Amino acid sequence: MNDGAGSEIPPAHGPDVFTFPPVIYLTFFVIGYLTDRGFPTDIGVPLLRQVAGWSVAALGIALAGWAIARFFRAGTHVDVRKPALALVTDGPYRITRNPMYLAAALLYAGVAVAWSRPILLASLVPCLIAVDFLIIRREEAYLESVFGETYREFQRRVRRWI
Repeated sequence: MNDGAGSEIPPAHGPDVFTFPPVIYLTFFVIGYLTDRGFPTDIGVPLLRQVAGWSVAALGIALAGWAIARFFRAGTHVDVRKPALALVTDGPYRITRNPMYLAAALLYAGVAVAWSRPILLASLVPCLIAVDFLIIRREEAYLESVFGETYREFQRRVRRWI
């Protein structure tokens, strides 16, 4: 965890992101779900599919909780639209720079598999592209402007996703 090296005074605003990230995931989820309902398909062995799907969803929830707990401990905002008061680099952030976005993707994928919704699962791909362009790239530029070399070193050390 870093207490904001490179920034004596916290910035007045957060990154210029398109919207609150869960809105993007939820929008694609609803579109994928509604589209999938028009083309019902059963994928896999029901019990195996449900165990696998709910396990992946639970992993996503656990990862989100771990990442959010690290933000609370660091005293920074969880909402990406608010200013970053600290750069969190420990916990799940040692593995991925975006554990909350990865957690949301795991939850999304897990539910799609558990519910046997292949079109819903496929809709995760454009969702992640939208998150990358509308949120992550803007957030990374913002974090670099706030934390400078500390953030650039973090980028070199830790992959964006996994």
